[in-house]
Amino acid sequence: MKKAVIGSLVLSILHSILFYGQDLGISVLLFAVTSVFLLMVFLKRHDKVKNANALYLSFPILLLSSTYFIFDNAFFYVLNLMVIPILLGCMIVWACTDAFKLREMIGKSVNLAIGSLEFIPGACRLMKTSVKKEPLEKEDKEQKHKKLKLIGLGMLCSLPLLVIIIGLLLSADGLFADLFDKFFYQLEFIFSSEFIANLIARMVLVVIIFIYLVCIIYNIVEKNSAFNRDYKEKEFKPHVDNTIVNTILTMVNIVYLIFTGIQFVYLYSYFFLDGTLNTKINLAQYARQGFFELMFITIINFAIILFTNANQKKEETKNVYTKWMNVLMCIFTIVIAISAFMRMRLYESEFGYTFLRLMVYVILVTEMIAILPTIYYVVKGKINLLKSYFIIALTMYVIINFVNIDYQIAKNNIDRAEKGKLVHGLDINYLVNNLGTDAVPQMVYLYHRTTDEEDKRRINNYLCNIEKEAKKERSFQEWNLSKDRAKRELEPLQLKYQSKSTRKTTRSNSNI
Repeated sequence: MKKAVIGSLVLSILHSILFYGQDLGISVLLFAVTSVFLLMVFLKRHDKVKNANALYLSFPILLLSSTYFIFDNAFFYVLNLMVIPILLGCMIVWACTDAFKLREMIGKSVNLAIGSLEFIPGACRLMKTSVKKEPLEKEDKEQKHKKLKLIGLGMLCSLPLLVIIIGLLLSADGLFADLFDKFFYQLEFIFSSEFIANLIARMVLVVIIFIYLVCIIYNIVEKNSAFNRDYKEKEFKPHVDNTIVNTILTMVNIVYLIFTGIQFVYLYSYFFLDGTLNTKINLAQYARQGFFELMFITIINFAIILFTNANQKKEETKNVYTKWMNVLMCIFTIVIAISAFMRMRLYESEFGYTFLRLMVYVILVTEMIAILPTIYYVVKGKINLLKSYFIIALTMYVIINFVNIDYQIAKNNIDRAEKGKLVHGLDINYLVNNLGTDAVPQMVYLYHRTTDEEDKRRINNYLCNIEKEAKKERSFQEWNLSKDRAKRELEPLQLKYQSKSTRKTTRSNSNI
């Protein structure tokens, strides 16, 4: 346990060095690597790893941590601050349990994060015993005390000699004098109120984090803690008469069948046949009015499928009709997801890409992939469906973190505008107000290509703001590849901020 306490102290001090008063950058990855390594060593040393597969979660944790020095996306910058600690907690809980059970994972994760605070007295005792030294024999103690006295006397006697020697050296060597000037300046700063206030704040933060980490350790190793109690998970077994269930499934599938027919007549014919909609509704209006609702319907379908299958487990003999109705609903869910995907495609073909529109695509693709294990679960039943959903969602989340989404938005919108494929033109307003340093290469390209003076001015000012941010002095903890690349690319342009013209700005169509 002594090594675990020392590791907690190292992590607390490292947290202060990497994050106190700093912007997030490569520091997140450095801290994540250290945390994951120490955590794995701790769990293995104390024989707590019951499920080694949980340790694979370290890969998405480290990958997401690396985004803080590779990219500069404001959305994921904030979201990953929650996702990374949650994944770390899930890794601990999953590693310490025999199987992936949702209720147990949630319960133990909450207990680990919040319930550990009840062990503050125990954690303090653990810290005290860890730093307690072996008592010295009487003779050794007296000898050590005598040695300290002699060292103190020697330092006191050397002071007059040091004053004379240093005075002579200061007169003899200007570089040595400059060095001492800097030393006394630093000494003056050390005793300033600002430095002392920062030092106290750092120490308080280190102590708080240190105690919290030791509380977590105590919670994990303490046999009688709530974290180590066996969860008696009550299996959710609703029971509704199969006739009622089958009637509901049949009625819902009939509605979906009619909906699918309409999609083939209108939407699918637009994409695969003549490229027109046989309707009086405007193309963009038709696309805009449905994809969020359809996406929500797919989520409802997942809930219906899971509920009706859980209901079947109550029956002694499983109803084949219910199974095939569920399979049919899975197929209709894919059709609905494709319909929502196509509507989104229609809408962005007129107005271009935005972050939210691309995220709709990601969610729909994730749902369509998640349908595959759902069908297997309905037919065979021999699969941990929640675990499959967790792995699929996490994989898609890591992928979307690494597609450089701001760059892709700028590139695709600019390319399509140059080819005349954006009906309403390029939305400069969205590009300059919502994209970060990741989009700089494409925005520089657009700056050189555009002939509209107002658009050029707005892009110029956007690039000036980006360059100002990128040129800020940063410590090694804050280093970010995207900002460093933007600074190097913008420096040769010698851009200057331009005042606003009297011309009206272009209309923004980025309402989603």
